[in-house]
Amino acid sequence: MTNDEYNVAVVSSVKELQELRKEAVSLTKGVIGETLLSEDLYFCASLDRCIRLIDGFIPMLQSRNLTCAGVLLRMQMDNCMRTYAALVAGDKELLVQHLLDGERIDKLRDKKGNRFSDGYLKRKIDEIDSGFAQVYEQASGFVHLSSKAFYQMIDKCEDGKIDFLIGLPLPEKRNAPLLECTHAYIHYVKLFFKLIQAMVNRKREYDFLEKP
Repeated sequence: MTNDEYNVAVVSSVKELQELRKEAVSLTKGVIGETLLSEDLYFCASLDRCIRLIDGFIPMLQSRNLTCAGVLLRMQMDNCMRTYAALVAGDKELLVQHLLDGERIDKLRDKKGNRFSDGYLKRKIDEIDSGFAQVYEQASGFVHLSSKAFYQMIDKCEDGKIDFLIGLPLPEKRNAPLLECTHAYIHYVKLFFKLIQAMVNRKREYDFLEKP
């Protein structure tokens, strides 16, 4: 895929992300509803994070920065995992307190006593959305110094010579993987919205039952 072809293809993705940003703002209103609960702070924080990640992802597409796009994909998948944890937490108040105190949640547990390790949350979401675990592992390669960093640094090896791309523009052969990353990112924003919508539906029921 040439750069010109990429620039044409990415236009629709940018527009879709801009629409998803608006949807995230709308979902925030649903989370708050008519009664602000402590757990709403957790979900609002995850929505705000989603919005800011979208704001960061769009310019990475436009500048063809595959490394940063991959990192932001991994962060959005993390958003899905943490939101799922809030939906099934055994003690939601404690989970919120951990968020406010800046503490890790991997020692907290769900209603069945399962600890919220990244591995557990990853597997549970993979049961909901097949392929999540595999994409998560691939995206993690952008977060850590891994083989992905090496292969993006090298253009080709021929006749005992190595062509380096350190600091140079992304070669055109990386455009297809960048678009794949984009499609995955959009997919996991939508998955995140489904998780948030489950909470919004529950909140509507709470507001209805709590009306005087």
